[in-house]
Amino acid sequence: MISIEDIFKNVPITNEIIVIFVSALILSLVFKKFRTKRMSQKDKNKKGAEYEKYVSSHYKNKGYTIEERGGFQDGGIDLIGYKDNKILLIQCKNWNPDNSFKISEINVKEFYGACNFYMDNNDMKNKEILCIYVIPNKKLLNSNAISLFKKNYKNCRYEIIDFKK
Repeated sequence: MISIEDIFKNVPITNEIIVIFVSALILSLVFKKFRTKRMSQKDKNKKGAEYEKYVSSHYKNKGYTIEERGGFQDGGIDLIGYKDNKILLIQCKNWNPDNSFKISEINVKEFYGACNFYMDNNDMKNKEILCIYVIPNKKLLNSNAISLFKKNYKNCRYEIIDFKK
């Protein structure tokens, strides 16, 4: 069996070799930390589904009947709430607020478009409809998304529902 000493016994140790070795060590530690912090897609899906259930309970406690639609085939609407003449079209996002990826105006427009598509394809006459983007923390929104919500507050807004597991 060959040992590390055997491999390197004839290699002169120079400053360049030390720099390369230390750089490689630092990079391996950085990538190891990155790999351990990243959530698997399965864990992200589970986290999202748990948040949707939590938000569903929140609205049920407010007297709404909730249709849970979340998942990849939800058409951009995770939950639909019904109460009297009011319908809530809800998108839930439980992203990590410390992540550099934020909800942008594009995400908000996509959601609002999904809501309008749903309204156009379902009987929504004489109903009070509100589109709600539910998040656990305002830090998930970038400034353009916040501005867009302010402009369209009557029809589409965000609501903060902190996720307490």
